[in-house]
Amino acid sequence: MISSLPLNHHLYVDDTQRFLSFYPSDLEANITLLYNALYFSLDGCNLLTLTTSKTEFSFHWTQQLAKFHNCPIETTHLVRNLGIVFDEHLTFSDQISSLSKSCYSHIRALRCIRPYLDFRTASTIATSIVHSKLDYSNSLYFNLTNFQISRLKQILNSLDKLKIPV
Repeated sequence: MISSLPLNHHLYVDDTQRFLSFYPSDLEANITLLYNALYFSLDGCNLLTLTTSKTEFSFHWTQQLAKFHNCPIETTHLVRNLGIVFDEHLTFSDQISSLSKSCYSHIRALRCIRPYLDFRTASTIATSIVHSKLDYSNSLYFNLTNFQISRLKQILNSLDKLKIPV
């Protein structure tokens, strides 16, 4: 039933993502399309209901959307997809902040136990916990600003201070 809708979609076990790309000139028609598709797909579909607290709608042209005072879709500036934080301008600033927070938390924990670990064990832990987080979706970081790249390099430098290879 969802495939009959004119939207791209990803289906997960407990989640559905719908997405659509269009030109600003087609805004009004596509907002209506998104709204109708959202409720059409839920209507009569195994008695599913929309959980509005878990429903996110990201929109690049927030100023354009503000023209529609009665728009039933509430927008957000950030959406999370498979653990990656996407902002409306794809700067990945919030993603890098979230990633840094997580990595530094693990590095602090590793720093506490590092004196009790041999080099190989410490390296394995760093690779499995910190490096894997940095490697996950690194292709999205292709055109990051130098500032954002330096934030990622600082994480690697913190590991280097623990005498763990990067």
